[in-house]
Amino acid sequence: MRWLEYLLPLIFLTPLFATAVVVLGLRHLFQDKPGFSPSGHRLRQSGNRFRERLAEARVRLFLAGAMGPVLAITPLIYGMGRMLFSSHQDWLEWSLYGLITTIAALIVGAFMMALSYRISNLRLRLAGAMNVAHDLQSLLHRPHQSVCIFHDVPAENFTIDHVVVTEHGIFSLLVRTRQVGPEAAPNSPRRLRLDGDRLYFPDHDETRPVREAQRARRWLHERLSRDCKRDIPVQGLLVLPGWRIERVNSSDEVQVLGDNEVLTHLQSDADSQAQPLHDDILKALVRLTDDQQSHHALSSTP
Repeated sequence: MRWLEYLLPLIFLTPLFATAVVVLGLRHLFQDKPGFSPSGHRLRQSGNRFRERLAEARVRLFLAGAMGPVLAITPLIYGMGRMLFSSHQDWLEWSLYGLITTIAALIVGAFMMALSYRISNLRLRLAGAMNVAHDLQSLLHRPHQSVCIFHDVPAENFTIDHVVVTEHGIFSLLVRTRQVGPEAAPNSPRRLRLDGDRLYFPDHDETRPVREAQRARRWLHERLSRDCKRDIPVQGLLVLPGWRIERVNSSDEVQVLGDNEVLTHLQSDADSQAQPLHDDILKALVRLTDDQQSHHALSSTP
């Protein structure tokens, strides 16, 4: 019976199916939830969304590395079985199995390269977020000043990395990281030029980071003003860790800060007249974080 020639080669695929079952069963070992507490509450700590995405990307890389070769060689193994059980040799069919295997291998390789690039980018973004969070942490130890810091504040289709509330103002911080081009010399200072809303990196220029910081500032200003039923001024900050900025023409709406400039900027605002922290503003920000225990805040009365 001719149909057996197509059915019997499936026996050779049994080890591949068994391997796939084992891989799928082991994937839970990589499915961490770094952004959640043991009780299941979502945490709003610095960089948690990057940790979650990084954990998800690593699971995908594990599955691609383990399942990819299995799926890629499946047509080839089946074709070898067909050659054993077939009553005649059809070289066009054998070539088709090899072509499918080659295409599948190329797809798996491209997918794994994209995942490795994504993991590298997420690690860089997490490092930038942690760098800025470390700088902001020192604000909590300054005497005679009340400070509240909220991390990963959810907005409409985006996230505000940090919201800092001090006696001298409310600051919306967006952190953006960029890789250095391959032509840059090792350990050389990373410099960019700021001209209005445009950032000129050594290998490209863009306006998206500044526009995103403007959108975050406007959204937070409108949301707090609506919740508190009065005008709440918000200052927008765009932070680029690891970069030194040459300012040709600064943005009117957002301050762009480079490496180690966050504290300097916030401390310069401390020269202004201090105002007490209003409870309605803090309560509105707590509601934005969705979990009253998830924000990181510390207040000290002068």
